[in-house]
Amino acid sequence: MKAKFFLITLLLLGGVTLANAQYVDQKRIGELDTEYIRVWSDSGPLLSSKITVRVDYGQGGRISQISDDRRRPISFNGMIAVLNLLSKEGYELIEVVRDSKDETEIFYLKRKPGFIPPKESTEGN
Repeated sequence: MKAKFFLITLLLLGGVTLANAQYVDQKRIGELDTEYIRVWSDSGPLLSSKITVRVDYGQGGRISQISDDRRRPISFNGMIAVLNLLSKEGYELIEVVRDSKDETEIFYLKRKPGFIPPKESTEGN
């Protein structure tokens, strides 16, 4: 009985930890030092309805995907899930533009006024 409880608790805590780890270029999204970003979706894994998302914050070079702490791209159910995540990270939607050339919707976001990114816990490090 105690072993089952311990395993369930461990799995729940692991899920909560993974839910808070979204990065772009190995930087936490909420800690990007930029006022504006633009995001658009890529197709996700093969034969899946999920999407991956690219983020341009003026970094130059290859445009990075939202990834986990192991640099693996994160799949989302849709752009609303991405917008909700970015809202929690301090950004608000200002405009959506449809690129007629390749039928892509590009979302422009701005950092919320007065947003202060949460500090990462350093306990246990």
